[in-house]
Amino acid sequence: MIGKRHEYTAMALCESKMWWYSCLHRLTLQEIRKNFIGNNPRILDAGCGTGGLLSRLVENGFTQVNGFDLSPDAVEYAKKNNGINVLQLDITNFRGGFPGDLFDIVISHDILCLLNNADSSKALSQMLSVLKPGGVLLMNLPAFRAFNGTHDIAVAIKQRYSKKTVQKLVGAQAEIKKIIYWPFLLSPAIFIIRTIQRLQPGIVKQDRVVSDVKMPPLWLNKILYAITNFENSYFQKKPWGSSIFIVLRKPV
Repeated sequence: MIGKRHEYTAMALCESKMWWYSCLHRLTLQEIRKNFIGNNPRILDAGCGTGGLLSRLVENGFTQVNGFDLSPDAVEYAKKNNGINVLQLDITNFRGGFPGDLFDIVISHDILCLLNNADSSKALSQMLSVLKPGGVLLMNLPAFRAFNGTHDIAVAIKQRYSKKTVQKLVGAQAEIKKIIYWPFLLSPAIFIIRTIQRLQPGIVKQDRVVSDVKMPPLWLNKILYAITNFENSYFQKKPWGSSIFIVLRKPV
């Protein structure tokens, strides 16, 4: 996705309103408050994109927030959107950007999926290294190859995950406190759309495949948000979904 400014422009336009981002940000805020009630934790968004989540954190009263991204386009948007001093760093080697800093929470949404196996392991180790003992790492990742589509091509997704592959990646480095698929109720529709996309002849050869990141009509956006927020609030166990949300705790 690096170098595809049009994708970062689409992200910047959608992050504050699109149902999928809104539900992901809500999940993230819920876990932050669950683990750090009454505090103002130090938070790092590792791979912050255009800064939508950083803005949401600031709006909700969190003041000790930091972020970085490898893309200069993303960093430009993030600085413009929220005024936070976002750095341009590589997630596989960013420890030097925060010398001596230890965070209560690290967030990394849909970043490891852009890396190969070796680099995703490096990135996970780097993120855990900047956490305080007992600190929490929140991650969201695309799930299951069955949901692969033009979005994967557009943003250069290299891996999709399952509970088993996440457990293998994490190993003994951290405790998995939560691991849940979402969205479940909308997954049949997502599966059909992505299957149709895969059946398009020569799709992988197209030079300008665009992602699914675009605002639906307002009425539809509200319905999709309501359905997904309902399931995330009341369904504690779901057999599948196009994404997987993970909460890890660093050993004390």
